Parts: sequence; structure tokens; C-alpha cells
Amino acid sequence: MSPRFASIETVASQADGALAQGRYRDAERCLRELCTQTHVVDYEYDDWLRKLAEVSTMLGRSEVAGYIYLYLHYLGDARTALADTEVGRARVLEIEKRFSEAADLYTSAHMPVHAAIAHERGKELKKAVRAWEGLLGSPALRDRPYEHALVSFNYGMAKIRAGGDAAAANRALADSMRRLEQVADELSVRGERERAFDCYQILLKIGRDSGQFENLAEGYLNCIRVLKEDNLKFYVLQYYEDFIKLADEKGELHAAATLYQEAADYAARSGLPYHRAYQAKAGDAWARLADRERRRGAPVELCENALTAAAQCFSAVGDYGEVKRVFEELAKLDLPAKKAERYRAIAARYAAAGEDSGERPELPEYLRQQHAYADIWFVDLLEWELSGDAYAVAASIVGDLRYPDGIRRRALVVILTLSGPGSGKDGTPPSDATLAEVAELFGELQSYAALSPLERLFEHDSATVRQAAVRALRFLFFKRSFRLVRRGLADAHAGVREAALEALGQLCFPHAMGPLLRIFRESEGPGSSSTGGDERVRAAALEAIGKIQTLEAGELLLMVLRQEQGILRDVARRQLAAFDSADLVPILRQHVEVEENPETRAILTALLG
Repeated sequence: MSPRFASIETVASQADGALAQGRYRDAERCLRELCTQTHVVDYEYDDWLRKLAEVSTMLGRSEVAGYIYLYLHYLGDARTALADTEVGRARVLEIEKRFSEAADLYTSAHMPVHAAIAHERGKELKKAVRAWEGLLGSPALRDRPYEHALVSFNYGMAKIRAGGDAAAANRALADSMRRLEQVADELSVRGERERAFDCYQILLKIGRDSGQFENLAEGYLNCIRVLKEDNLKFYVLQYYEDFIKLADEKGELHAAATLYQEAADYAARSGLPYHRAYQAKAGDAWARLADRERRRGAPVELCENALTAAAQCFSAVGDYGEVKRVFEELAKLDLPAKKAERYRAIAARYAAAGEDSGERPELPEYLRQQHAYADIWFVDLLEWELSGDAYAVAASIVGDLRYPDGIRRRALVVILTLSGPGSGKDGTPPSDATLAEVAELFGELQSYAALSPLERLFEHDSATVRQAAVRALRFLFFKRSFRLVRRGLADAHAGVREAALEALGQLCFPHAMGPLLRIFRESEGPGSSSTGGDERVRAAALEAIGKIQTLEAGELLLMVLRQEQGILRDVARRQLAAFDSADLVPILRQHVEVEENPETRAILTALLG
């Protein structure tokens, strides 16, 4: 907001007065200021935009008018205003679903990824194959193994859909899998689990589309592992549910039964009430497996093992009627007489047993829905091609109705800012003040799409711009945000470090535990190369961890309270006092009992009280 901004009513009145008197530059200034008020109701905001588009056209700023019309979805007006802008026209054509024409414009604008995806969306499969094949040979991919893997994946999938050389498609997919596995391993070692997760999601997609259960299993199990490490309990169970359903559909009953038992164990350890339902379903899956293998004439040992596993599952949930039935089935198998007699004797012991009357709550239906996997094989390549260009990224959001109106409005404000005074539209580079303002605007976007432009802005020579880029992260609750925070904490300029410290203290959300813990540990000693070794960094990370309110966070706070002194102990005590979790009480009580330091025991006792 401009320092001169008085009120919406005042500035709106000034804009109308300037328009009535033909003072278009004054009207433009007022309308631009009004458009920064992205919180107002639709009809009022849209009215300002229509006026600003008309004024911009009169002042010869047709590209600005074009993107305003694109936001409003006045597509005919947008196409006319963006007549001299290939990329702008291509975006209009995409919204109109004229994908072939859009692809041609993207090709002309040297944006091959956008062109290939436009061909895909237009079902022009042979053209898409040629576009992806052309990208495979691009020198830009030489040192980009992840992007190379995505292009190989898209080429292979397009080749399969288009028909033709299946061997070439399989080679491309195999190359993609090899690269993804390598990249995922490297990212996991570096602690960037969220990026490794993306690799596993694509492996999962390859398994789903190719029908290869081994690839499907590798993708799902690695995704589940990453989600467990981030303590995202419900997401873990959602992925278990999804994987089990697919395993069942493919007749992989052994895998389904095993996964049900894993889900039951995880739910029980996590304090979720769904473990009994999963155990019972595991028993049913083992029983179905035994029945199928017996009808197939499989070795009797396989059927016996499956039924024994089923009995254990049903016994674990107290369903002794099912236990009796399973042992009766065991007795019918072609087993040695002594063993068969023993199974009949065990079944007889459960003769008076009734059905299980205990509750078996299941994962709610709204959480058990089939996953819609994000098309990261497109999204990440589009991000790579835009290379963090703030104007281009904002332009890609403005007309896309998949984003909420609030995000699209803020993206439009980025375009207005980058086409106003000091923006560099006259051939000079944008001013530091303009770039700093743009960085703040991207933070307010509160969208994952903001991270790439902020990472590019952080490369600027000006500490003012870097400071704004890092400070903007305080609104971006994504694990990727911590990559830039860590760079900011190690910056040579004190202002940038302070901005990173501010962002660090506000980035508290459930799956931030891993990155926060990493920063806390890396900053332990003075002279740390990654975060400066500042004790205030550890304190800010610890404060954010405490706000997460998970059991893992509480245990870390207790450890710090017992082992540290000074500011860290104060932070731990304050956060534990505000901690709202009954699960932490027995752990706290146990620490009170074993603590030998009288001062620390007194603090723990007070917290327990």
C-alpha cells in the first residue's frame, strides 16, 4: 500500500474524478493503488480492474490491459490487447482450449516445455512425442538429472499413448526410473525429503500406468516412509488405503494382508483408533488368500501359513468366532493326521465363543478417498522453464482458475508493480525497491508457486532485495522454504540474517519438524558454515518446534530443558508450559522421577503441576 493511501473511498473518489476530467495518468495511479487492496468484494474489485484496463489501453499499456482482461476472463479483449505478446496470446488460447495454436506460439517463443504440454492437453499425441523427443537432446538438461528424468518420463508416456515403438517407450521409462531413484537417494541423504517424495510419486505413477506392481510398490512404500518421517499420520493411512485397494484389485492378496497389518501397527503406535479395523481386514485378506491358493492347488504349507496368520489377526481383535472358523478350515487341509487333529481340538475350544462385540472404527470415508496425484511431471518442468522469472510466473497464475481469486489478484498486482515506475520497462533494470516490493508480494501469494521467484530474487546483489525475499518466506508454509531460510541465515549481510531469523520463527507447521530440527542441530557450535552458529538461531528454531505441539516436539523440549542452559532452557520451559498434549504427561512424570539435578527437577515438577 502506498504511504499516501488514505482510504478506499477516498482513493476511489479521486480515481473517478481524474477519469471524468481526462487526467488518465492520475486515474491510473489511483486505480493501481486500489488494486493492491486484494481483500475487497468481487464486484468492487472487478469494477476497478475494468477501469484500469481502459485507462491502460488509452495510455498505450496494452500488455497490462491484456493481463487484467485475462484475470477477468474477458478472453476476446485479452487476445486483442496481447496481440503483440506471443506468450500472453498463448495463455489466452490455452484457456480457450485452442491447444494446437497455443503450442505453436510457445514454440515460437522458445518455450518447448509449454509447447509439449499444450500438445498433450490438446490430445495431439504424435506432436507431443516429437516435442518431448526434441527436449531429450537439449544441452540445458545435461546437468539437470531430475528434469531429464521428467522429460524421459513424459516422452515414454506420450509414446505409449500414441502407439508405435513400445521398445523406445520402455527404454525411456527405464531411464527415467533409474535417474529418479538416483536423485531420490541423493536428496534423501541431503535431508530434502519433500523433493525425494516427488521422485517417488512419479515412480508410483509409472507403476500405476504400466501395470507393474513392483514399481507401484516401490513408489507407495517410499512415499509412506517419507510421510512417516514427517509424522503426517493421516496422510500415511491414506496412502496405505490407496495402496491396499490397488493391491486387492490386482489380486496381490499377500501384499494387501501385509499392508493391512502394517497399517494396524502404525495406527496403534500413533494413538489412532483404526488399528482394530485394520487387523480384522488383514485376517480377512489372509483367509481369502488361503482359499484362493487352495483352489489353485498350491502347496498346502502356503494355505496353512495364510490361515495361521488370519487366526492371529482375528485373535488380536478378540473375534473368537472367526478364530474358530479359521481353525476349522485348517483342520480340513490335507495335513498329517496329528496336526489336523490338533487344529480340530483348538477349534473346539472356541465352540462357545461369540462374535467380536468391540468397536472397530475405520478411517473416515472423506480421508479414504482415492488420491488424485498432482501432475508434478508437468508442473516441475514448467517451473524449470520459467526459471523463477517473477513476471512470467505471475502471468502464468493470473488467468488460471485453479487458483483462488485472492492468489490471482496478488499475482496481478505483481504484474502491475513490474510494469510501473522503476520497473525497468524503459530498458533499465528494475530498481531494488521495486524488486523488494515484488518479493513481499510473492510472500503474500501464500502459494508454492512463489518459491521459485523468491529463490531467484535471493541471488540479487542487493541486500535489500535478498532481505525482502527471505522475509517473504514467513507466509509460505512449505518445507522447501527452509532451503532459502538456511541460505539467509548464512548470508554476509546482518539484515538478511535477521529477516531469515524472523521467517524461521514463524514457519511452524506439522511437517516442518524435520527441517527445523536440522537447523537446530546444525547451529549448535560457533562458526557453523550453514547457519552462522548463532544461539538465537537455535532459540528461534526451538520456539517454532514447540508450537508444532507434537509428541516428538515435546520430547525435544524436555531434552533441551534438561541439558541446556540460558536462552534455550528458557525457551524450552516457556514452550512446555504452553504445551497442550495429554500424551506428554506420562513422559514428563517419568523425567521427574529420574532427574538428579534439584533445580531441573523443580522446574519439571512445576510443569507437571
